[in-house]
Amino acid sequence: MADTKKTTFNFTAAPFAGPATPGTIGATGSQGGVGADAKSHYNGGNCTWVCDNNDDNYKGPGKGGTGGDGGIGNTGSNGAKGLPAPNGVLNLGDVVGDVEIQVGGSDGQQGGKGGQGGPGGPGGPGGKGANGCKGANGQNGSIGATGDQGRGGKGGLGGNGGDGGDGSTITVYYSSITGGQFNQITVSGAAGLAGKGGDPGAGTLNKGGGDAGQPGTKTGSKPTIRITKV
Repeated sequence: MADTKKTTFNFTAAPFAGPATPGTIGATGSQGGVGADAKSHYNGGNCTWVCDNNDDNYKGPGKGGTGGDGGIGNTGSNGAKGLPAPNGVLNLGDVVGDVEIQVGGSDGQQGGKGGQGGPGGPGGPGGKGANGCKGANGQNGSIGATGDQGRGGKGGLGGNGGDGGDGSTITVYYSSITGGQFNQITVSGAAGLAGKGGDPGAGTLNKGGGDAGQPGTKTGSKPTIRITKV
């Protein structure tokens, strides 16, 4: 038995290619403060320099301060409302076989991902060395150790999803149909997904990833197909 002839008319809106624009990276944290300078004095009795910072002469110049926390990432863009289905009129005349009519708006766009948290600020420079005081590299008179990098900033908030796209009205006129039937497939555009939270910023530690946005709140209106024999 031969397959039934089938003709399809598609009035479905195209989906979005991807999520909305992501947020931008947060600000870099401030640099840490300068470490304390070493201090020493000359001991004429034994002709040596003596470090005043401590007794063992091994920790003279201070380590630089820890950098500041990176800024929070910027919020992702909200998703756009789904595209509406196009309207249409079909004048089919005499029809043979099945006729399938597909119509519906597209889903709302997913919200953009939150921006990455800003990097932690650089550690501050070590304090100045002094004769008789050993710095970060263990050498007499060398400077103190550089401070640690600050914590990476928290990731940005994800954008909100867009509402679903609206349906349309398709009107079909025909004179007769032989060996088949009309099949209607209607779809309401779904609400868009929430944008993902941003990644934490770079740093010795970080303040964690961002929170997701909110999903879209509304589905699109239902399409209508009107079939009339003339």
